[in-house]
Amino acid sequence: MRLWGILFFTVLLCACNNTPPDIIIDGILEVPENRDDPDSRTLKLAYKVLKAKDTNSRKAPIVYLQGGPGAETLIMEEFWSDHPLRNDRDIVLMDQRGTGQSEANCTELGNSLFDLMRQDLDIEDDYNASRAQLDRCREAIKQKGVDLAGYNSRENAADFEDLRKALGYDKWNLFGASYGTRLGLTIMRDFPNSVRSSILAGVLAPESDLFGDRIRSIDSSLFTVLRRCEENKDCNNRYPNLKERLLKVLKALESNPLRFDYKNKPFVLNLQDVFPILNVVLYDRQSIANVPLFIEALENGETEIIIAHLSAFESLYSFVNLPMLYSVTAYEEFPFYNAQDTEKAILQSKIGYAHTAHNLLAKLLADWHPFRATDIENQAVVSDIPTLMVSGRLDPATPVSNAAGAVKNFINGYEVIFQDESHHFYNSCFFQIAEDFLNNPGHKPNMDCSLERNPIEWNLSNPLQ
Repeated sequence: MRLWGILFFTVLLCACNNTPPDIIIDGILEVPENRDDPDSRTLKLAYKVLKAKDTNSRKAPIVYLQGGPGAETLIMEEFWSDHPLRNDRDIVLMDQRGTGQSEANCTELGNSLFDLMRQDLDIEDDYNASRAQLDRCREAIKQKGVDLAGYNSRENAADFEDLRKALGYDKWNLFGASYGTRLGLTIMRDFPNSVRSSILAGVLAPESDLFGDRIRSIDSSLFTVLRRCEENKDCNNRYPNLKERLLKVLKALESNPLRFDYKNKPFVLNLQDVFPILNVVLYDRQSIANVPLFIEALENGETEIIIAHLSAFESLYSFVNLPMLYSVTAYEEFPFYNAQDTEKAILQSKIGYAHTAHNLLAKLLADWHPFRATDIENQAVVSDIPTLMVSGRLDPATPVSNAAGAVKNFINGYEVIFQDESHHFYNSCFFQIAEDFLNNPGHKPNMDCSLERNPIEWNLSNPLQ
């Protein structure tokens, strides 16, 4: 269901001289589901180690921490297989508990909730239909004997510590993205002696306000993108008065949704559908280039453009395990949910009517499970571990203020901001800074390339001509 989309999207060191190039080690790690329960059942977590291509290298490995929470990790094997950082470092990947090949629960839930988007449901009906789907999932989980109390960042971090020990690494370097930064910070808090350095991209610190601040950051990202189009002569000539047009079309969708066929079935696109899709379009610079065209498509009912972005949005429902997402969020974020601040953020927003689903999301989290974190999960992590925190100025999910606040608690912390990037950024400058930092984490890396502007290359095509 569209409410979840508002949140929020890798041994044998002693034998490495005898390891053939490009070898990949597959394994299963068995861990307790709930370390607070002496009678806890065990989980089997799937991992891969992409051995360093330089078989003589003794450099500390990189463990990649995926976002979500709930996204698969092993699918990143192809990305890391020929990555320059693998030349002289092992890359460790593990599907986090409850995701991918690591005993994921209710894997069809995302598809079921996406099907609800096809209907023209108002927010209350959407909530009730989604709640029914989640109730069925929770009952199925209960029948399997799953203990939802074990699905949180603290247990997740302990899994990776067990993996480090099993693989025989003395220390490793953390490389976390989005929720993976939250997981990385938890590892640094709970197992500081295991971490040589940390690279965190798109920072979600424990002290961050996932609700009220998220509304503000979505607004900031959206209207900054519209302003940049206005300031660009070609973009403004092609898409004049874009802000006013967006506000008008969003209002129109409240009472007059678009109707079309999607994958040979009827689809009704209303405000509850289009706003989270637009939010995801803001996640990287390539799709940001299409924001003006997407707004125009909504105005004109140009379904080809809309369907392209709808398809990308649908893929998230199979990529992210929703029970894991809800479990982590209910445990770590809901105890610190500030309803008054969230309502204030909605009232202050120019498009507050598009944010009202946040309140119903809180209701879903409250009912998902009763387990709640203690105050430590809302406190800043203080550390002397060398840490690089990287943000994109256009990010609607993890704004630069997250990293700016978190880095103050790191004696050896460095902050990098890319002015023309968003939540997803893997440009060559970023990886050059990352490589320099990994090779010498005790010194501030050269970040000059991050100051070079790379303006959005707007899509100025006109599909109606």
